[in-house]
Amino acid sequence: MEKGDMWRLRRRKTMNSFTNEELAVLEEKYRLTTRTASSSLTIQANGLLDDQQLCSYLLQVKDKIKAANTTVAASLFIKRYSFAILIALYSMSVLNKRLDFSFRNIWIETLDEEEPLWLPSFRFSHLAADEPGNVDRVKWREEAIQQIFGGHIDLLFTHVKRQSRLSKLIMWENLYTYIRWMYESLLNTPEYHGQHETLANDFHYLVKEGAGSLFGSYHQNPLLRCESSQQRVEKNGTVIQKRKTCCLSYLAGSKGKRCSVCPIDCTSK
Repeated sequence: MEKGDMWRLRRRKTMNSFTNEELAVLEEKYRLTTRTASSSLTIQANGLLDDQQLCSYLLQVKDKIKAANTTVAASLFIKRYSFAILIALYSMSVLNKRLDFSFRNIWIETLDEEEPLWLPSFRFSHLAADEPGNVDRVKWREEAIQQIFGGHIDLLFTHVKRQSRLSKLIMWENLYTYIRWMYESLLNTPEYHGQHETLANDFHYLVKEGAGSLFGSYHQNPLLRCESSQQRVEKNGTVIQKRKTCCLSYLAGSKGKRCSVCPIDCTSK
């Protein structure tokens, strides 16, 4: 029995659904969808745990984004997949709702096959969410993070690494960059001022305090390395936080164009 099945069996009376307004935000900002698409690039996340399916999928991604090789395709795939994590983290920190983040519950939906950048959306088969209720929120948050990262992301990273030889360091920094972007954006948006404390605490816990074991077989939180290793530099009059690793996106599509936080580009300027 998959962890997601156990989660549904254990779910408390505090289960709740999302309002139309909440769904609208997740759809607009974080690529949630309730639509299905008949595309070869649409896949149930559970299929990514099958080496043959994953290999085939990465080759399709490679062709779609015109990547130089499957290593590049894998890196950009992880960047796209990061939005599934953002959906779960936004739900946890802003809405106080914990999604079932099991592989069987998530679908990658390619709604626009004409989009050259390939920006897939994410559909959850079951959108019911677990709220903390009378349970200690710190413990509830810990369980949510363990399911998202230790029970899902690290396992996915292991399979992707085996099929593409992409370093997990790059994968974790790809993910960290989007997590930091989301939390910093929310913390700087007046609309979320009333939730500032929860957002700040959750972000701090994710990238600094959370035990390595919550993220997989790690002695140290893998996001902590990203948080501590990224350097703030000034570029074109703006202070940016440059990456430690390169995401390789310059080797796809319009080759040669680097991200604004690319360590190679930042160093060479």
